[in-house]
Amino acid sequence: MQKLVWIASLVMFASAACTFTQKVKTGMQAYEVKQYSVAAQLFEKEYAESNNPAEKAKLAYLAGESYKYLNDMGSAGIWYMKAYKDGADEQALLSYAHAMKYQERYEEALGAYEDLFLKNPGNTSYRSQVTLGKQALEWSRNPNKSYEISPAAFNTQFADYAPQPIGPGQVLFTSDRESRDTKDTYLWTGRAYSDLYVANASSQVTPFSSIINSDGNEGTAIISPDGNVLVFTRCFVGGSYDAWCQLMYSVKKGAGWSEPEVFPFVREKINYGHPAFAANGTTLFFSSDAPAGQGGHDIYFTQSDGQGGWSEPENLGSIVNTMGQEQYPTVYKDTLYYSSDHLAGLGGLDIFKTYLNANNQWVAPINLRAPINSGGDDFGFVVDTFATIRTGELMKGYFTSARAGTSRNDDIYSFTLNGAVPEPTDVVTKPEDKVTEQPLINYQIYLALRVMEPIFEIADDPNSREVGKRPLPNGPVIMSKGTMDERFVTDDKGYMLLKLDLNKTYTLTARYRDHLSASYTINTAEVEKTPFQPIITVNQILVLDPIFKNKEIVLENIFYDYDQWLIREDAKPSLNDLSNIMKANPAIRIQLSSHTDCRGTDEYNRELSQKRAQAAIEYLMSVGIPARRLVAQGFGESALAINCDCDNCSEEQHQKNRRTTFKIID
Repeated sequence: MQKLVWIASLVMFASAACTFTQKVKTGMQAYEVKQYSVAAQLFEKEYAESNNPAEKAKLAYLAGESYKYLNDMGSAGIWYMKAYKDGADEQALLSYAHAMKYQERYEEALGAYEDLFLKNPGNTSYRSQVTLGKQALEWSRNPNKSYEISPAAFNTQFADYAPQPIGPGQVLFTSDRESRDTKDTYLWTGRAYSDLYVANASSQVTPFSSIINSDGNEGTAIISPDGNVLVFTRCFVGGSYDAWCQLMYSVKKGAGWSEPEVFPFVREKINYGHPAFAANGTTLFFSSDAPAGQGGHDIYFTQSDGQGGWSEPENLGSIVNTMGQEQYPTVYKDTLYYSSDHLAGLGGLDIFKTYLNANNQWVAPINLRAPINSGGDDFGFVVDTFATIRTGELMKGYFTSARAGTSRNDDIYSFTLNGAVPEPTDVVTKPEDKVTEQPLINYQIYLALRVMEPIFEIADDPNSREVGKRPLPNGPVIMSKGTMDERFVTDDKGYMLLKLDLNKTYTLTARYRDHLSASYTINTAEVEKTPFQPIITVNQILVLDPIFKNKEIVLENIFYDYDQWLIREDAKPSLNDLSNIMKANPAIRIQLSSHTDCRGTDEYNRELSQKRAQAAIEYLMSVGIPARRLVAQGFGESALAINCDCDNCSEEQHQKNRRTTFKIID
């Protein structure tokens, strides 16, 4: 299933999950209110009744989309191909290829990707799909034999997913199976609403708690290491089909749980879900589609203050997150496991792992490969710390999969990771003189580049708070490698994927009308490599600032000591950033202005501010910016940032008034 919206397994946790129950008469009416189980049938009926080829192509494609959201990729693929043969555009063939890959029909997927690339040889996305399709085929044929997997005995024909061990032989999980407490039908799937359940060692299943399970969709739950806090996702049932998924928490209360509450950092019209505690019990990871992220859904973390409060969530950054869907984080010791549909994988969501290196940075994600990953969606990988580990075993746990060969619904699997354990011996053997040759690893490095612009709280004020980013579609990117330049164009989401050669340096410059250009340099020899992940994807976002001509923009952290004009060390990084902007935009000229605080005479302050502006200009010249592109202007105290009573201004207020700005004049 392609999780292109907020989806937790069978699309129960959707960014527009709903219970819109009005009667529908056409496939489009059902589709628009996300009644996909109804829409698919109506589109098929309308297709059979239509004699208009263009209409039939549209109806067939929408039938395929409906089946995709129902996780029935076999039917989706059939209808995508019908649409393409009836005259639909290339999107239908691309969707067909994705559906084939999802079913592990890699040869058919490759054929479709290759057809698309032959018709569009300049399309880097199609070219990369061909390469990644070949890699998926190779990985599927060479599974990691250290893993043993088997379906859980408590699976049903319904959706069972997001397992979480909560005791010896006990697993908390989510399901939309029918129970005494479920009466209504969720028209997205045509089945019941999802609730939390517990399976015991004998695979007997009982509902988790009537306090937690509601008329909405609940799922993807975690209990804190001390057993006192339950965190889960709830997608509220509303009167219309627009509803949002929120993170809820409940506190242990005797033998039960308290009434759930929403986390304080949750904002309206943003989806939150898939919580996971770190071992310390105070760090909580989760997934969200907050607009300030990398795109799609990203992994975030927040920390408890021990008093019931939680810090503002922080994004894990572009090493972990991509423009696709990153979901279902779990933590075991120092390793973060999560799923992504955008990194190189076998199809759908794949499970990856990463950890912090010595520099406190996340290493490049490592694909767990088959048999853990498949063509379908694989997610919710969790280590069972309550399991008994026998000789030769390294770990046990669970994960969820919608792989080929099962029903179209998600199922829970158990896994055992085996490892070679050396036998004890008292004999010291003499090492051989010859050096064992290491197998040659065919590393492949991809750069996933996204071009975006900032979203300001006040649209025409670049000094206002940045509240998010949005993509800049169909813009040029110039790639320089030595003396050779190559031109590419991003897609409609501002995205492009490039395969890079080993041991080479590339500089990529993104341009866009009415925006400042920005550049990024990568040396592939310096990219961290591991034998467990021969395909490495480097994620990078280039943010292009809109051009605000003749509007002053404050340079952050350009401060001066009282009565001084020398450039302080803490000012140089900001000026270096400005110099990089000017180097990437060689046609612009700027006026660099300086302002003083209110102390001193007007004449003295004008002279001081002119010296400060000139000092900044001279620094920019020292790092290679020509003098003809720079104009210095001192304003003294004529335009204070903070109008306080001068005798009573704090030093912090004086410091903010001693600022430097720039504006583009040509």
